[in-house]
Amino acid sequence: MGSRIELLLVEDTPSDIRLTEEALKDSALDYHLDIVNDGEQAMDYLNKKKTSGAKLPDMILLDLNMPKKNGHEVLADITKDSTLKTIPVVLLTVSQRDEDIQEALKLKMNYYLCKPISSDTLKVLIDAIFNLNSGEAKAASGDMSGEEIHVRYVLASNPHTSPWVLKKLAKEDNHKLRAKVAENPKTPLDIIEHLANDPHPDVRVAVAENANAPEHILEKLAKDESEDVRLGIAENARIPARILEILATDENTFVSAQATKRLTK
Repeated sequence: MGSRIELLLVEDTPSDIRLTEEALKDSALDYHLDIVNDGEQAMDYLNKKKTSGAKLPDMILLDLNMPKKNGHEVLADITKDSTLKTIPVVLLTVSQRDEDIQEALKLKMNYYLCKPISSDTLKVLIDAIFNLNSGEAKAASGDMSGEEIHVRYVLASNPHTSPWVLKKLAKEDNHKLRAKVAENPKTPLDIIEHLANDPHPDVRVAVAENANAPEHILEKLAKDESEDVRLGIAENARIPARILEILATDENTFVSAQATKRLTK
C-alpha cells in the first residue's frame, strides 16, 4: 500500500457527493477519489478492477440508501468475495437507527459516519483505518487523540476487522484496547495465545471472556497469579465445569466460593 490513499465513494446524491469531496479536500489527506452512483455501478467497478488485476481501492465509502442496489446489498456482495472482502468499508448514512447499523455490522462494515460529514472526523477515521492496514500505525496510544483511540476501539471489537489489523491493535500501549481485541470472537488463535500472557490482568480476563478461547488457555488462566483474573474466570458463565473444579479449590476464598456456586447451579 503506497502513501496515497485510493478511495471509492459510492453515493447517489449530488449534494452529498459535493460535501464529501469538500470534506476530503479540507482534510489535507493525500488521496485519489473515484465516484460511482449506485450499488450496481459499485460492484461493476470493483469486479472490473479485480478481473483486470488493477489496484483495488484502499477503502470504500458506501452510502446506505441507494437505488438499484442499496448499501446492505453491496456489503453482502463484498462479503461473499474472497478478494473484495479484504477492503475496509465505511458506511455513510443519515440513519442512526441501531438496526440499520447492526445489520451493516453483521455483513462487513468496518465503521460508519453519519451525514453531514466533517473533514476532521473523516480525516481521523480514514487515517486510522488506512494506517492500520498499511503498516504505518502509531505505536503508542498516548500520542493519539480521543477520536483516534475511539476508532481503534471500534475496529478492535469489529468481527470484520482483518487479522493483520487485530495483530497490530493487540500490541497497542492502551490495555483497554488490547482487551477489546481479546474479547473479539474473530481474533485469531495465535493472537489470543499472545494476549493470554499480557502483563495487564484486565486483558487476560478479556481472553477468558472470548467465546472462542480454547480450553487449554482457560485452564492456564485458572491458575493465573492474579486473583482478579481467577475471580473473573470463576464468574464467567461459559467456563467449563472442569475449569471451575480447579477454581473451586483456589486458595482465595472469593474465587473458590464463586466457582463452587457456578458448579452447583
